[in-house]
Amino acid sequence: MSHEQVSCLFCQVKNDSKLEHCTNCGMALTKHHPEGKARLSFFVKAFWGIVIFCVLMMYYLPR
Repeated sequence: MSHEQVSCLFCQVKNDSKLEHCTNCGMALTKHHPEGKARLSFFVKAFWGIVIFCVLMMYYLPR
């Protein structure tokens, strides 16, 4: 009987997933909530790429 909860992107209030509008602010609720996992994955790869590049340049460049 427990319904899935969806948080509003604007006010972060938890709402029933069957609702179309937020009960607090009235904004439209999204059916597919963006998680940001793809952005985080890209950030981690870019971060480690930059770290490796910097370490290599520390040894490669003349002092």
